[in-house]
Amino acid sequence: MRDTPDLDTDGVPIPLIPNAAFFALVCNYLLTWWPRYINDDLVGLPFSGFTVGIDPTLPGSQLLGLPEFNQKMGAVLNKWHEFLGTAASAQGFSVEGEQWLSRKAKASYQFDLWKKDSPTLPYWSSWNSFFTRQFKDPASARPIAAPDNNQIVNCPNDGSLFRWDWQVNKDDTFWFKDMNYSLRDILSSPLPEQQSVIDEYDLPSLFEGGYVFQTYLNPYNFHRWWVPANGKVLFDPISIPGAYFNKLVLPDFGGATTASLPYLAEVNARGLMVIETPDYGYICCIPLGMSEVSTITFNDQMTAGATVTKGQEMGMFNYGGSSFVIIFQNLPDKQLVFMDDQGNHYPQRPEGATNSSGAGENVTNIGSQIGVWFSR
Repeated sequence: MRDTPDLDTDGVPIPLIPNAAFFALVCNYLLTWWPRYINDDLVGLPFSGFTVGIDPTLPGSQLLGLPEFNQKMGAVLNKWHEFLGTAASAQGFSVEGEQWLSRKAKASYQFDLWKKDSPTLPYWSSWNSFFTRQFKDPASARPIAAPDNNQIVNCPNDGSLFRWDWQVNKDDTFWFKDMNYSLRDILSSPLPEQQSVIDEYDLPSLFEGGYVFQTYLNPYNFHRWWVPANGKVLFDPISIPGAYFNKLVLPDFGGATTASLPYLAEVNARGLMVIETPDYGYICCIPLGMSEVSTITFNDQMTAGATVTKGQEMGMFNYGGSSFVIIFQNLPDKQLVFMDDQGNHYPQRPEGATNSSGAGENVTNIGSQIGVWFSR
């Protein structure tokens, strides 16, 4: 591919990787590399930056989809995550006006909105402390829409709408330009103990014919998730292992991995939690790992049989970009319409972000209204 004439890589270099030892050498170097914000732009998360010229290629996609590779890569990323919990990873917050404290960076993540570990430099004790930061005033920053009414559907996370779908099939096939959601693949696990839970409740059949609403987050977003409805947790949430840097849409050199999101919901590392509501069926929540994410953490209060309420913390992502899929059951006497609190209907296939740090045209705030149930 490096020798292909007139290949448009959108300015993305295709790295020459002579052997596995070289790949490992680069990974070792990145283990102490914190995400940079240089020249008024997010340079990128380091492992994503390394693979951005690899994952759009056919051999790269094959490599990054191998279970054996992802098992080893998971161990590498876990080691990097340890570094991101240290004071050394907070260097980007050490000088006022530079890196993550530059004027543009502060505006990007709304500096004044957040709690800090300290009122003085470096403000956050580690990169991960910044990444999982909390609002100073959650009720003001992200008010909960209709907290006592499940007819109003709430967004579980900050982000941008990728797409929504309905009458989702239990089994479906992916095509490059028309990726459908396949419930049997999304609601599955390579681990027998997790698959037995999925089989016990027959989740693909439970949500067959239902609705999917998928969003994606950029590094500036709030990376915690809140419960979207009042109800009970059906079973202890599970974290399903999977891939980290895989793509389906190729070559996609300059695009964000968001182009492959429905496919990633089947193959990437992801969480799975189901809420049983007393009045509007079951809701499946799937926090989806992308790129450097290998830790999806559910709150300790999310346990089988626990009563949960709108706005209660469900969990959080650590360390990188991510997506969230929420699946609603098909109810025979009700119709779900995706619309905001102003009555504006969400487009089914909106324009997406053009890079990993961008937002799409339909921004969704955690706790806000994304839909309404109507009687048929």
